[in-house]
Amino acid sequence: MKNRLRLITAACILATGCVTQAQEKSPKDGSVSRAEYDKLTAEHEQLKQQMAEMQAQMRQVMTPRPAPVAEAPPDHKQVASAQTGIEELTQEVDELKRQVHETFPGLTKVLLTGYASAGFTARSGSDPSFNAAFNPILLWKMSDRLIFEGELELQLEGGDTTVALELAQVSYLLNGYMTVGVGKFLNPTNSFVERQHMAWTNKFPDKPLAVYDGLLPETELGAQLRGVIPIGPTKIEYAVFIANASQLMTRPDDVSGAGTLGFDNFDNKDGHIAYGAHVGFIPFPELEIGYGFQRSTVGPRNQAVHAMLQSADLSYVRDSELLKGLINFRAQWVWSGIDGFTYDADGSQGFGPLTFSNRRNGGYVQLAYRPTKFGNDIVKNFEPVLRYDVLNQGNTPVGFDETRFSIGLDYWIGPSTVVKAAYEIDHQNGIGKNQNALLLQVAVGF
Repeated sequence: MKNRLRLITAACILATGCVTQAQEKSPKDGSVSRAEYDKLTAEHEQLKQQMAEMQAQMRQVMTPRPAPVAEAPPDHKQVASAQTGIEELTQEVDELKRQVHETFPGLTKVLLTGYASAGFTARSGSDPSFNAAFNPILLWKMSDRLIFEGELELQLEGGDTTVALELAQVSYLLNGYMTVGVGKFLNPTNSFVERQHMAWTNKFPDKPLAVYDGLLPETELGAQLRGVIPIGPTKIEYAVFIANASQLMTRPDDVSGAGTLGFDNFDNKDGHIAYGAHVGFIPFPELEIGYGFQRSTVGPRNQAVHAMLQSADLSYVRDSELLKGLINFRAQWVWSGIDGFTYDADGSQGFGPLTFSNRRNGGYVQLAYRPTKFGNDIVKNFEPVLRYDVLNQGNTPVGFDETRFSIGLDYWIGPSTVVKAAYEIDHQNGIGKNQNALLLQVAVGF
């Protein structure tokens, strides 16, 4: 209301001022000159324009304004639905970007890793010699679920360099608990090979007797399904596989090889298939107890016999505050059983006919300690190791059992670089032939 009164008063004052000004400038005789008339006309027009502007302002002021409309409270369901839609759209856009990105050449993730070793062996009854090996490993991640793993072994033998395909496996992650793989892969029933086959993960320069002498194959050629099943605070690791069966040595060069198995049966001679599984129970993270088996038919198609390989393993690894270091204890025992078969049936090889069932077993126990919590940087890099090996084969054509006690000392230059020294006391029962040995090795993982 006060604004309205101010505008009306201003208009009246303006009009009164113009009339007063005109009266003061008029001559006393009442006549008006042409110049004064034109001036008054211009001022009148200006006054009309000003009055029109003030009237418009007065109408705007006097017009009642509508009361503000209260905004409706937001619908939380609609807001949540909109946010969900935005998140889903963002995820779809990100997934499309990823798919397009992966189609570009040279953008899949490739890792070249592996290990190498060089060593020296002086064994009783044999000439001392140096050795070297190089194992490059290629890991190729083609997508979040599809992975390829390949490993080559380059080794010096005699005057030549031999090349062997150790691994060649394509794996597909079905879900968080299951992976399927096809190709050549590490034998799931052989815990030593799966956990310690690389030179820098093996505490000794050589392998245990039961593994080295072939009671279990180191690799399989076929397909496998493996994963982990969590059960509360514990979990179970599992692996099942199907592969080419091992080859029964029916015509060896000498009688000692009769009834043994050849594991490099890549072309699947005799056409047999093996199947097996391994289960590992982990009650707490430091301990794993496992069992595995492999069953197959071996030998000629018309004289095939059954073969059963079994393995029990235990692993305990703990970083102990009380002992101020890392305790690493491993053990494995293997049973190899092949049903009765007649070798050199026609006597052409000079030791038959010979019929027997080949039953062998053996294993190892290994303990290592590394004082990682000692204050001295040199002392904590040393790792003393003990291992006891057994191979029972006295009831086979080989004719003797073998035991071996090994003591070693490792020095870790880096996390995957180690210098190893070991001495083995070997005894072959029944023939009195011992093969004590001094072994040295430098192993590097990269």
